[in-house]
Amino acid sequence: MIYIVSGMPRSGTTCMMRALEAGGMTVASSPERDQMAAVHADEHYQPNPDSKLYEVPLREYGNVDFPLAYQDKVIKVMLWGLDSLAVNPDGYRVVIMRRDPEEIRQSYEAFFGHPLRHPWMADYEQRIRRAQRMLHNRSDVYSATVLNYRDLIDNPLSTFNELYELMEFDIDKAAATINPNLYRFRRERLTVGI
Repeated sequence: MIYIVSGMPRSGTTCMMRALEAGGMTVASSPERDQMAAVHADEHYQPNPDSKLYEVPLREYGNVDFPLAYQDKVIKVMLWGLDSLAVNPDGYRVVIMRRDPEEIRQSYEAFFGHPLRHPWMADYEQRIRRAQRMLHNRSDVYSATVLNYRDLIDNPLSTFNELYELMEFDIDKAAATINPNLYRFRRERLTVGI
């Protein structure tokens, strides 16, 4: 089985990966990708609290057998990468993180210092529904669940209890990683619209 955490950048994927790792699951990551978080951090803004992105090199998405090398691990796959998953005889369980698109935009711009111009943001909700349908139609995907980042932050124990049905991990240890103070771009505090 391969466990996938997916979503757009700045949608809570790293938060979920860190929680599942703390809960005892083995996660995939790359020091090469982690350097990107460190490069964009300064004394005013730390994008991720431990400077980890929990990502594999994006060039791996182009491999015909991606991500079969990560059996029994949790791997982060950006939402657009779900279309190119190789058939896995051992199956997938997928969690898609959803976040308010304006929160994503402003968090992204704070991280990278330039506007988010990804074409998928124009029809973000439709892309998530399309990904769910595509995954549902695959015989090697045993579950595809969408979780809201806000729910994860506001109710971590409830969210992890729901997720525990799909993958086994220590719910209390996972919940202990959730820090509401790191939810820095809440919609109700933002002044600029899309």
